[in-house]
Amino acid sequence: MLRLMRENTGSWIIKVILGLIVLVFVFLGMGSMGSKTGGQVALVNDVPISMDAFRRSHQNVIEQMRQRFGDNLNDDLLKLLQVEKMAMDRLIEDMLISQEADALELTVSDAELQASLVSIPAFQKDGKFDIETYRRVLSLNRLSPEAFEPSHRETLRQNRVRELVLKNIKVTDPEARAWYRDNETKVSLNYLFSDPDTFQELTPTADQIQAYYEKNKAIYQSKPRVTVQYLSFSVDDFKGKAAISKDQVEAYYLANKDEFFSPAKVDASHILFRVAEDADDAAVDAAKKQAREVYDKAVAGEDFAQLAKTYSQDMSKDNGGYLGSFEKDDMVKPFGDKAFSMAVNEISEPVKTMFGWHIIKVNGRTEASTRSMEDATPDIEKKLENVDLKSLAYTAASTAFDAVIDGDDLEQAGLIAGATVLEKGPFDATGPKEMGENAPAFASVALSLPVGEISDVKEVEDTFYIIKPIDRDEPEDLPLETVKDKVVMAVKKELQDKKAKEAAQAWLDDAGPGKDLKTLADLKSLPLKSTAFFGKKETIPELGQSPDIVEAAFQLKDNTVYPGVLKGHDGYYLIAMKEQQVPEEANVQENLDDVKKSLLSMKQNAAYADWITALKEKSTIEIEPGFLE
Repeated sequence: MLRLMRENTGSWIIKVILGLIVLVFVFLGMGSMGSKTGGQVALVNDVPISMDAFRRSHQNVIEQMRQRFGDNLNDDLLKLLQVEKMAMDRLIEDMLISQEADALELTVSDAELQASLVSIPAFQKDGKFDIETYRRVLSLNRLSPEAFEPSHRETLRQNRVRELVLKNIKVTDPEARAWYRDNETKVSLNYLFSDPDTFQELTPTADQIQAYYEKNKAIYQSKPRVTVQYLSFSVDDFKGKAAISKDQVEAYYLANKDEFFSPAKVDASHILFRVAEDADDAAVDAAKKQAREVYDKAVAGEDFAQLAKTYSQDMSKDNGGYLGSFEKDDMVKPFGDKAFSMAVNEISEPVKTMFGWHIIKVNGRTEASTRSMEDATPDIEKKLENVDLKSLAYTAASTAFDAVIDGDDLEQAGLIAGATVLEKGPFDATGPKEMGENAPAFASVALSLPVGEISDVKEVEDTFYIIKPIDRDEPEDLPLETVKDKVVMAVKKELQDKKAKEAAQAWLDDAGPGKDLKTLADLKSLPLKSTAFFGKKETIPELGQSPDIVEAAFQLKDNTVYPGVLKGHDGYYLIAMKEQQVPEEANVQENLDDVKKSLLSMKQNAAYADWITALKEKSTIEIEPGFLE
């Protein structure tokens, strides 16, 4: 948890700056922008937001989504994420913050702007600001210093507003300790499981089948089918038409050095002697003594892997304690610090972590390195070539779509853009088979359109489409005789589920107040099972995704039965606490600084969001009617 928090906590100023430095053009989801015209899209306290500003914001949001979701990003996901609303919200918030900066008479001097620019790593060469690198990076992003610097100055000004809003937010040591204990406490459960599959003897009646079918007819319909005409603009159509210069390669390399950096790694094995976090001193000392005895055997020359198989209490014992290669921060701090301080083939004395005592052997190490630009050039050229090819394909698709906006039909738009109208169908949601993996995404767009309407530019993998449905078969109710097997199966599953819940409730009623689960299990001759330890944000290993059970588990105070039947993904459960692991004070203290930083960031983000909400509530904000529809 802490590592995840560390990875997501950083300088918000740097994140804002780096957000301006994107080195990939954006195409996905931009087709819909082509159909929106007009100079003004919103008013914020009587100050207009232009269509051009909205396009830029929309483009930035999509690029951030692309970086987050990668190849999984498509138009359906963009609709679900409401990227147009996100883009508008950001513009409105930026304008409100700028207006607040005006009210506070905040300014950024030329010297302050310059100091910020020279500190941005993307503009540096060999650790120092380089004017040529600066110009190349901006050029690669279709920006000039004259366009970028005023925007960056405004970003710095807005940052000052945020600093003023958040300057009094603090995190105390007691607050951080309480948060850490609460979030790092783990529990294990005893449980009884009522499995619906045990009630196989249930047979639905004819009336139950008919009633279920009538109630759920919409589930048992034929699939809608559609026939379409479309224009296709594939990246492959433009192969050989992209030329990448050395300057572009260098600019990309300098702006994305982290991509070519490989951190130091250690290859190691270990032998673990587990100690519970709440163990008393006697247990800790006993485990250390055992670890010391095995350490003496290892340094005396006994085979480390065999010692691990014999003595280790970690899952890695079957592999001779081998952990593979890892970065320093991949491990808990005491383990990582020790492993990275050791020489190859060195064996450590016992090291204490939250898991117990470790004996570490370093098998090898790889020092940190940065891949040279010469070595990286082929990969950079390929990446930039793909971007350019996609740009060419999207430009051709946009040309065709502009013709559609001007009133041309699909055939005429294709002639203008050098593409031929194609036809496919009828097909259902699985799409045309010949399109392979792209078929469902293509079908999703086609089925979302009314007959005769021409779509925006839609991206599916490396191809851009403009699609027009020309015929559609609407879904129809299938007769019960056709779907009876499916209906019977659904009704039986419903009956089994009900029976399993009733059985679990009967167990709970028999338990009565204050009775522990083992007594109940013995009374009913039921198998009592247990889980491994898990935290508040974790999945219970034995039960899978069961958020209600996790929430209930952390309400338990002792080993009495939880006062309710809980539904898991596969049946119904009665639970009681088996054990609780509370972090030791030493672990709390060890992580206190990281917790305070992470908790401060969370509190600041929440406070800033509340401040923005209050600012919006006292402002007059008008969005052009229908613009976001």
